[in-house]
Amino acid sequence: EILQHVCRKVLQLSDLRSDIDFHNFLASPDLKVTGGAGLKNADYFRPRIPTDEGNAHIFLQLTAQGLQTDGSHDFENEEMASVEMASVEALVDQASKADQPSRGSAANSTKNLTSADLNGVTDNAVGDSVIFLTSLSVNSLLLTVFVGLFSVLRRRWPMVYCNNVLRGTAPLPGPGDSFLGWIRASWNLHISDVIQSKGLDSAMMLEFCNLMMKILGYMAVPLVLVLGPLHWRHGGNRSGIDYLSKWGMANVVDDSPLYYLHSVVVWLTVAGVQLLLYRAQGRFLKRRKLWLMSLPDPRATTILVENIPHAHRTDARLKAYFERIFGSGSVSSSFVVKHTENLCDLIAIRDNHQAKKELAEYRLSSTGVRPVCVGIRGRQDVLKWYDERLVLLEHQITSEKKRIIKEAKEEEEALVSQESEVDSDDDSISIPGLDLQTRLHTSSGFVTFKNRTDSEMALCCLLSANEEEFVVSTPPDPADLIYADLKADPVKQNVRFLLGHLCIGGLLLSFMPFVVGISCTAKLEYLEAKIPISQILLAEHPAIHAMWDALMASAALGFFMSFLPTFLVSIFYNFFVLKAGAWLQHRLQKWYFIFLVVYVLLVTSVGSSLTVTSSQLVQAPLAAPSLIAGTIPLASHFYLNYIPMQWALHGMDLMRYVILMKFMAFRTIMGEEAARAKSEPEDQDSCGMGSRSARFSLEAVVCLVFSTLSPFITVLGFLNFAIRRIVFGYLIVFAENKKPDLGGAFWVSKLHHVQVGMFVYIILMTGVLLKRAAEPWPGCMAAASLAILAVGHSKFRSLKWEDLPLEAMADPHEKSSKEKGDKNYKDDKDARDGKEDQEDEDVLLSYQQPELR
Repeated sequence: EILQHVCRKVLQLSDLRSDIDFHNFLASPDLKVTGGAGLKNADYFRPRIPTDEGNAHIFLQLTAQGLQTDGSHDFENEEMASVEMASVEALVDQASKADQPSRGSAANSTKNLTSADLNGVTDNAVGDSVIFLTSLSVNSLLLTVFVGLFSVLRRRWPMVYCNNVLRGTAPLPGPGDSFLGWIRASWNLHISDVIQSKGLDSAMMLEFCNLMMKILGYMAVPLVLVLGPLHWRHGGNRSGIDYLSKWGMANVVDDSPLYYLHSVVVWLTVAGVQLLLYRAQGRFLKRRKLWLMSLPDPRATTILVENIPHAHRTDARLKAYFERIFGSGSVSSSFVVKHTENLCDLIAIRDNHQAKKELAEYRLSSTGVRPVCVGIRGRQDVLKWYDERLVLLEHQITSEKKRIIKEAKEEEEALVSQESEVDSDDDSISIPGLDLQTRLHTSSGFVTFKNRTDSEMALCCLLSANEEEFVVSTPPDPADLIYADLKADPVKQNVRFLLGHLCIGGLLLSFMPFVVGISCTAKLEYLEAKIPISQILLAEHPAIHAMWDALMASAALGFFMSFLPTFLVSIFYNFFVLKAGAWLQHRLQKWYFIFLVVYVLLVTSVGSSLTVTSSQLVQAPLAAPSLIAGTIPLASHFYLNYIPMQWALHGMDLMRYVILMKFMAFRTIMGEEAARAKSEPEDQDSCGMGSRSARFSLEAVVCLVFSTLSPFITVLGFLNFAIRRIVFGYLIVFAENKKPDLGGAFWVSKLHHVQVGMFVYIILMTGVLLKRAAEPWPGCMAAASLAILAVGHSKFRSLKWEDLPLEAMADPHEKSSKEKGDKNYKDDKDARDGKEDQEDEDVLLSYQQPELR
């Protein structure tokens, strides 16, 4: 009775829920609150135990002095049982008064919250099983509703949901017109068909879903059917009435012999995952080789050259330099990027006027009334005014092009003249005074060879004794190039590169303050305080508590993280040299994954400050296992809710509601085909290849990290990637426009991210086993699995994928593969940003600046 009263009083002081049935709680024969054992069992009821120092001291002091209870409520320590209730109440009231100033108002209640609290990541607690079942049911229902709505909208608005089928660019057989026929069509897609229609990057995104389904499927069978029952029947019932933890390690008492089995499970998990990753990478290398060999000209035979010395910054001089190395006649063409900022501005104004003219023509054709505008000269015909402006702009553009061509020739002549006056055998020497005469040409250019072998050798060779000169790389798709980045000054690039990383570091450290305000307003306590009617509603419908806890924590975390890609993209555009939109997405994938790991997976270990936690780990790196093991396992229930929450988000992605609204809005002012082109593509910040790939990786890592702690998460992860495979298989192939292809770079990064997740898994399991096992051997055995990870990672890195090996040049099938690639490129050309339909094929495949073509 004393313990029951003290617990209720302390919980009230801590502003925590005190609706626990203490009579049944104390009557449980499995619970022995005595000395150290009581403290260990208390770990699984942390949300119900006061966290402030004064109240926690009272509670733990009563426990540590030997207070013990069983089903009959007999107290072993008679002296403690004779404590008068008045004395206990006086002690608790005294702590309440001491604690009163620190708690204050609801606005100050966030003062000592951790990052996990602010993100909505809660610790395990009794009653989480109800929250989990509610989350599972609600998210499954939402997914079903979204699938039903999509099946209706797909047939009502085919230009939004089946545009590739209408254009004939989707592989056969198509989804058909049946209500759920699209599910079968998406599931039956073959990777080779996706490669031909959408590129290797998109195909490998679907292949990653297949890989994770295989990994999680193999893991789920022994973990759920063998290890889970062992936790339940032979774990020692550590979790008590926390039924959601019965199947996991939370049900295993300290010093249990099962921890030796867990160390073996860690070895098998690490070895199995590494083996499957290595085999998957081997299959990717075969696809990558075919993709490289089927690249069309001139992309297959062109290299990007950066940091060109001043003496070679003209088209003719750059060509002569490479012909001197690879032989006369080996270079087909060369092009040095030129400063054309004024010309680009004129072209942008012309394109804007042309688009407005087309809109006015559509209004004329639909209404029959010529549009007019009122200006300084009075009422004017809009179409006539745009025609006059377009004629003037075309004249200015032509004049600017002639000026650039003339200036380029003058620089070439000045370079030859000054070079003849310099008596030097070193062709790469900088000529004095030449800087002023190469103000038009930049330090970047493209060299196109006549032979594929020469281009591959150029990528592997050291061209100059100075490694900072003639830096060569594989160029991206010509239609995806950002020529403005190639015009940047190298010195300014380095400064902006440093500033960009400082901005990313600042965003990483200061992200949490942005979350505080929104997180606090999403709590039921805040709503009850600010909205009085909500108190009545919650009192009449107690089920809202479980519904809110099941959905809002995971939803709020996903909402916070959805803003990060936009912030990162803004930093990349302003500070980094990207060169291509696809490379921007690849950079976004890497950095966004880091943020997701820190603020979703490791958020419980971050504490109240990422800076403080990082400094502590720098001073004592060996404390990482203890830090992770003491925090992450206590939030395993949250991640059981986090994975089903993604199912509803997949359904929202399937709806394409933003694209649909844009299409319906543009359709009112222009034709349907023009409206479709205007509404595409989807937001590339949050729905591009980079953000999607990072989220794929995070979900895979979460399932792997918690696989042994909560075996049931492997089943949830398997279902999650099965849903992803169906949803994004349909969207990528049948609905969305084709994206620029890097040939599998996103796939390789995802596999690297999975290996990072395995490292976190090993550190976590090592800390848990060292903390709970009677002897250090299980933890040491788990730590030894780092050797398997190191060997697997080394073998993985030994598989080179970036460039085509020279031995492939001797393949007799190279010519046939090349011709097949040219045909596929020509067939899919009209899927590139909606503009290539009006351009000539030779122009499309050219690396010359588009404004100079």
